[in-house]
Amino acid sequence: MKKIISVLLSLNFFLASGAFSPVHAQESEDDIIKSTQNDIMLVAGAGAAGAVLGLSTLSFVETPSNHVSNIWTGAAIGVIVGVVFVAYTSVQKNSEDLQSSKDFNSFERIAWHSENSTDLTLPSVQFGAQIWQLKF
Repeated sequence: MKKIISVLLSLNFFLASGAFSPVHAQESEDDIIKSTQNDIMLVAGAGAAGAVLGLSTLSFVETPSNHVSNIWTGAAIGVIVGVVFVAYTSVQKNSEDLQSSKDFNSFERIAWHSENSTDLTLPSVQFGAQIWQLKF
C-alpha cells in the first residue's frame, strides 16, 4: 500500500512540475497538467470507493478474516471503473467539435462533396498489341 501511495504521489509531483513539456506551450501545458491530476484523483477516488464497498461486504460473512481479499477486489474494480470513466470522458471531450453543426447539415455536405471531389474512376487500361487487347 505504501508503494502505491508513493508512486501516485511521485507521479503527481512529476506532472505538477511540468519538466516534461516545452516552455512555449505554457498555457495548454497547465490545462493538460490539471486535467491529468483530476483524472488521477478520480481513478484513486474510485479505487478508494471500491475498497470501502469491499470492506462493507465483510460484515455479511461469519469470518471476516477469511474474506479480506474483498477489499482488494473492490479497490481493483473501482480503479477499473475509474479508468474506463476517464477514458470515456476524454474521448467525448472534443466530440462537440467533430459532430455536425446546424449550419452544415447533410444536404450541404453532399453539395460540398459533389463540388470538391474529383473523378476517382480509373481510365481504361489497355494491354497487348493491336491484334489482341484487354480492357479493364
